[in-house]
Amino acid sequence: MLRYLWSAGLARLADEMVAVAVVLLALSRGESPVLSGAVIAAYTVPSILSGPLLGAWLDRTGRPVAALAANQFVLAAMAVGMVFAPAPWLVPAAFVAGITLPMTSGGFTSLVPRLATDLHRATSQDALLFNGAAVAGPGLAGVLSTAASPAVAVAVVAGLALAGGLCTLTLRVPPHPPGEHPSLRAAIQRGLRHLVTTPPLRGATVASVVGYGSVGMLATALPLHVGGLGVDGDQAGVVWAVFEVGAIGCILVVRRWLPRWRPERVVFTTVALYGVTLALWPLAAHFPALLVLALVSGLAQGPVLTATITARQRYTPGPLLGQVSTTGASLKIGAYAVGAAGGGALLTTWSPTSVILLVAVGQLVGASLGAVTARPTRTARVTP
Repeated sequence: MLRYLWSAGLARLADEMVAVAVVLLALSRGESPVLSGAVIAAYTVPSILSGPLLGAWLDRTGRPVAALAANQFVLAAMAVGMVFAPAPWLVPAAFVAGITLPMTSGGFTSLVPRLATDLHRATSQDALLFNGAAVAGPGLAGVLSTAASPAVAVAVVAGLALAGGLCTLTLRVPPHPPGEHPSLRAAIQRGLRHLVTTPPLRGATVASVVGYGSVGMLATALPLHVGGLGVDGDQAGVVWAVFEVGAIGCILVVRRWLPRWRPERVVFTTVALYGVTLALWPLAAHFPALLVLALVSGLAQGPVLTATITARQRYTPGPLLGQVSTTGASLKIGAYAVGAAGGGALLTTWSPTSVILLVAVGQLVGASLGAVTARPTRTARVTP
């Protein structure tokens, strides 16, 4: 399991660095916000479609380790290409790199049940990797870009992705039990059908996707809100870092008790609590007060990812877990992109405070929709 944590950790650290490093690289070469926006869109959009396809392929292949390693090598190659490519070529390179995004998150996660002896402990460790990379990745990209150059930051992305791929090749993953091997198209349909027709899994997915989509609006509003508190808008990164620290702290404290509750109910409860704490953000009159509220929000939201991963594992047969995990990642990434675009449009007429309140409402709506869609119409199949 330690090798897995190194492999997934390096891959996710590289992934979390990409958005910051590539945007700064685009600005340094093209000096155009349009180019940087196009690069981010190119990086996020293809993953919406690639998740179900790559996940179905990962479930079917007899060499999942090689598939995940190749995924990291593609990201490394594209990052190297971005270092030397002229500004217009950053967009197609980011597009190819974006295809790999669901495998970095959901693809690795789908291996956990096949590697872990203590699944609950391994799942919480896997969730901590996500949160830790979310703190360290943007910070490392920013520091390298400032101290050296954005090109150096992108080169480090390539190095981390390459190292992650090499570590992945050392994993020894037990094969799936022998079974039927339907066509790739049939496998995709089967996985999507399972995601839609399994009530607790469907509910957890709806809640997490809607909630994460509204956070896309928060990403666009937060710099302006921070600027209104008298500090530089770049300090929004500090707010996100404090938030992730709160999430990590919460997981470390409560992970031993999470198995007592059904994972989908943990998702609904914590997403709703996150929304309640977000509604308090506009009340912060000073930046330190906002940081305290961000820490509280992180504590409230912390168990969401662990519970979401647990729901996928509990309610999904092993041969479908890769596709369900990558599809869930694709849906969240797509919802985030839509939320970010919507937030940008709303900010032309709405105040940042109003958008943050809308994000809070989005969490409550996500939790409510999740609870409603989780109502069973028939008994759900549960895998131990």
